[in-house]
Amino acid sequence: HVCVWRWCVRFVGYLEEEAVKTYTHLIEEMDKGKLPLFTHMPAPPVARAYWQLGKKAMLRDVWLAIRADESHHREVNHTFAGMQRNDPNPFPPGH
Repeated sequence: HVCVWRWCVRFVGYLEEEAVKTYTHLIEEMDKGKLPLFTHMPAPPVARAYWQLGKKAMLRDVWLAIRADESHHREVNHTFAGMQRNDPNPFPPGH
């Protein structure tokens, strides 16, 4: 049971790594001018509210926030995958 859980958490960590790569590539392509439709697109109100972005936030700001979240999830999942069953949670509440 613990082995399967550990494998699943590690797998999710790898999925999060791929998400970070995807958002990084998306942001880089946008910065190179290869995604002109997105360049001047404002952030949707729901995204501004969720990530606490300012009223002038753009879609690029949303992608940066999502990438940061995915990076954090990657860290957490890989940390948990390397822990033993009775190890204390190394993350403070809300981390």
